[in-house]
Amino acid sequence: MPPTRIGHRKKVASSVTWLPVLRQSAFVFLGNILSMTRFRVLTVGAIALSFVGSSAASALEVASPNADVPHMGVDGVFTLDVSVPASLHDPRNPGRIVFEEMERFSFYRDMEGEDPIAESCQYSYQGAVPDPFYYPEFQTSIWDLFELTSDDPACIGFQYVALRSPHGEPIHMHVRYGNESSSFEELLQMSLAEPDRAELNPWWSLYCAEGITACD
Repeated sequence: MPPTRIGHRKKVASSVTWLPVLRQSAFVFLGNILSMTRFRVLTVGAIALSFVGSSAASALEVASPNADVPHMGVDGVFTLDVSVPASLHDPRNPGRIVFEEMERFSFYRDMEGEDPIAESCQYSYQGAVPDPFYYPEFQTSIWDLFELTSDDPACIGFQYVALRSPHGEPIHMHVRYGNESSSFEELLQMSLAEPDRAELNPWWSLYCAEGITACD
């Protein structure tokens, strides 16, 4: 409470006595505000800085929400959720993705798996990073990052893969990817894109476990 308000209710001598305490409280209050603001700035900044160097792991110490799940849940067949038109009709989204023990990914144009884009692409796990828009408000909004290690030309379009690994009930996931000229940073920053229905941005694909729909 500002000293002037206290002065209206107490004697001047009493106000002078309380002034140092009020000043200290004000500094603590302002410090807390600055700390929260600084944390949000550092969250985004740390994500960007984490990609400068040999590792894609975030400078923030975050762990995948699926850290204790076998293969981090990245195992099995997932197809586009047909109940979400923005995701279903986004040409960037493969109709079907097959994950094998978080090491081999296959991508198909159709949901039945009859029209392959790239199959058995090999990946290595590169760590977990927070979403620059939703984290820390949503503590589980963390992306798992995978980088291509095989040299099949068909897989190059999926050089970088970012997953909001399988979660929720019914189980579902979100996928972004980029070719060799892209980067993990670019994929993450898509969360900050201005909403644009024509461009289907921000990019939020939605995949359900095979055979399930309306999973989010």
